[in-house]
Amino acid sequence: MHDAIHFLLAGLPILFALICLVWLKMPALYTAVCSYGLAFALAFFSFDASVQDLLHSSIHGMLLSVTVIYVLVFGLLLYNLLNESGAMNIIAYGLFRFCHSPAEQGLLISAALGPFLEAVSGFGIAVVIAAPLYLSLGFSAKKTMMLSLLTQSAVPWGALAIGTVINAELSRVPLHQLGEYSAMASIPLYIFYTFIVVAVSGGKKSVKQHLDSIFLVSSVLSLVTWATSAYVSTELAGVLAGGAAGCVLIAYWKLKSFISNREIETFASHVQMLKGNFYKAVVPYAVLTVYIFVSHFSAACKRIVTDALVIQLPEYRFHLELLYSPGFALFIASLIAVWLYQINVARLAVCIKKTLRQVYPAGMATMGFIAMSSVMEGSGMTHFLAAHIAALVGSWFIIASPLIGAIGGFMSGSNSAANAMFSHFQSTMAEQLHHPALLYATAQNVSASNMTMASPSRIALAASITNRSGQEGQFVRDILPIAFAALLIIMSSIVGLGFFFE
Repeated sequence: MHDAIHFLLAGLPILFALICLVWLKMPALYTAVCSYGLAFALAFFSFDASVQDLLHSSIHGMLLSVTVIYVLVFGLLLYNLLNESGAMNIIAYGLFRFCHSPAEQGLLISAALGPFLEAVSGFGIAVVIAAPLYLSLGFSAKKTMMLSLLTQSAVPWGALAIGTVINAELSRVPLHQLGEYSAMASIPLYIFYTFIVVAVSGGKKSVKQHLDSIFLVSSVLSLVTWATSAYVSTELAGVLAGGAAGCVLIAYWKLKSFISNREIETFASHVQMLKGNFYKAVVPYAVLTVYIFVSHFSAACKRIVTDALVIQLPEYRFHLELLYSPGFALFIASLIAVWLYQINVARLAVCIKKTLRQVYPAGMATMGFIAMSSVMEGSGMTHFLAAHIAALVGSWFIIASPLIGAIGGFMSGSNSAANAMFSHFQSTMAEQLHHPALLYATAQNVSASNMTMASPSRIALAASITNRSGQEGQFVRDILPIAFAALLIIMSSIVGLGFFFE
């Protein structure tokens, strides 16, 4: 009975956050603060954590959120600069050269380019880039939120697979094998997400009309992700898969148009007129991508950016390489935008004010939720939850393993943080049950990654960009069914892989 009460108390902060967001419709900012306060109180009174340890965990969580907020600030600044200069509208019109219907726009931006953007940057940058594009294309705030969050379909390979690398190290499994099996478990997810993207962007009736494109995109993503992870480099799998999917999709549409000898006239005159400006408009994003790519894959450049301007606080396990982070790449891209469009001081001040108004609710919510997650981890609440779920299911832990990973992804909003929380626990369970560690490492990796799209911190980010701060509860209700369906698919995939291991 005592353990049952403790189990309920350990999960109460997560349940409380869901009730506040979904049922009470509280803004994410207030929910995060209250959830953190509840976790702090429960850790002190029910889990015997000292105030000193709790404050240490709180500071650790707040510092971790700085890494995300650093990216968020300059991501939103870049968006506001491009919006102020009119570049976002130019990019939106330019997309009509490749995709003419809302469903095609969703396929290109969320299903294909989303994994590429997340792979080269991580930290939810795909959301920051995709959401403004959808708004410029005339999508509603609700559709924009859902479609921008659906760019998170390849988070195991986000930020050049840093979360997967952490998982492999903690689980003591080969990185290429973890990447390979994560890709295999993600095949049905790619198909599922691509169907959802088309249904959301173009309506349910458009799914039948675009079945060929749906299976083309999901097949390219699945094949390239698996082949690259298995035979080339796990770190590059998302980059190559997303890039290949985008290129193949555009080529396929061009071929169809050529064969049918049909050109869609919608916005054609605008596109032709803006053709030259389109390339100018995407220059900041090109600079962003090139900087991240070079800083990660040029040994000399990587050595420079990881050695200079590094903030380290070992007592809090905090390490922020200012020049290596995507935040700095976004800062450079913002400077390029200011120079390229000759944005004067007055207009720049307006953009900065807009950015700060958007950053505040999302940044504070992110800080609160990550601090809550850190307090729960530091006090043992998270491990208590996981251990008792494992004890409850026993030899059926193969079903519970993805659930534990999902809890980590939902709480932290980060594959890296979730894997740091639970990868060692998952490998310990594998040893106790005499099951392959690689199977549970895969379950942890894929489930934690996919549940980040429904995490309160990512929801707050999407709400901020769409100027819907305070309506996060509605966004949670919209995205949670998709996330839970994805979790069921992951559980089925892991069970299937379990038979393969036998």
